[in-house]
Amino acid sequence: MKNAIIILLLVLPFSAFSGDLLFNRLEKLNDKDQKKCLEVAKRYIKLFPENASAYYFSSIIYNERADKSRSTSGKYRNLKRAVSHAITFEEKDDGTIASNVNWDDYTETLTERAYLIADKLEEENEEKYSSALIAKLQKLDKTVEIKLNDIALVETTSETEAVRLNAAPVKVDANSNKEFFGMPSGTEIVMSASPQNEKELLKIINKARVEKGMSELEWDEDLANAARYHAYDLATQNYFDHASHDRKGEKLEKVGGTFDRIKKFYSKSFVNSENIAAGNESPDDTYMQWYNSKGHYENMFNESSKKVGLGVFYDPDSIFGYYWVFCSAF
Repeated sequence: MKNAIIILLLVLPFSAFSGDLLFNRLEKLNDKDQKKCLEVAKRYIKLFPENASAYYFSSIIYNERADKSRSTSGKYRNLKRAVSHAITFEEKDDGTIASNVNWDDYTETLTERAYLIADKLEEENEEKYSSALIAKLQKLDKTVEIKLNDIALVETTSETEAVRLNAAPVKVDANSNKEFFGMPSGTEIVMSASPQNEKELLKIINKARVEKGMSELEWDEDLANAARYHAYDLATQNYFDHASHDRKGEKLEKVGGTFDRIKKFYSKSFVNSENIAAGNESPDDTYMQWYNSKGHYENMFNESSKKVGLGVFYDPDSIFGYYWVFCSAF
């Protein structure tokens, strides 16, 4: 009987905690000692798995650790944990905490940081980890928001209102002398070297996906515009990389990351991969280039992907002649 009483006394103080008390204690710990705060948060997650507070502080601590990490792998590991806890927080919170901690601002910052690391992972040939991080991101409730450089303040007769900029499309083809510099606006329209070959490559990919028991990828013209833009940029600026570059004489200067560029054209869902290839006119040969590359293979056969755009551009004066790009999204 004494043992039963002791156990009851030990349990009651914990079960009596309200959400506010948990949050307040973790907030004080976070201000004093983040390491201790994370340890306590992990304990609370086991004891009170339905309480949102511990997931919130775990996410922000891992996010700050990612910011302080020196290596790309360290940033990746911490960001993945931060995103995972953010996802669980959104599932558990009834809106009370989120409305008091500027949650939308936090998740926007977290998302932007994760996209930058995903780009960095791609540059280091770690496409698998890049895709894994993007797959985590797409589970967050937030969708990609319109950035400030996509809106303008326009004076009207009654008030000042924000409207989307509708820039005139910039069309280019193989006969154009234009070269793009900096990041695209998303209004650029590159004419394909062969729309028929683009669709033929999609048929080849979808046939293989169906044989593997996967759903077919659905063509999206905005993703195709993103793919054709990059194919054109690779050809006219004479480089071969996922990130966007400008050529200045003999030097290449990076101007933006893969996902930031694609999102200029496509914002309906999360973009999760890009394949590039060069040197082949044939869709079959291009498919085999990607098929025989582990990272590119995984991108073509990612079960989570739903949308795709393909682009091919030909420039006889470029190093490889033909350039192919594949962009997919959830």
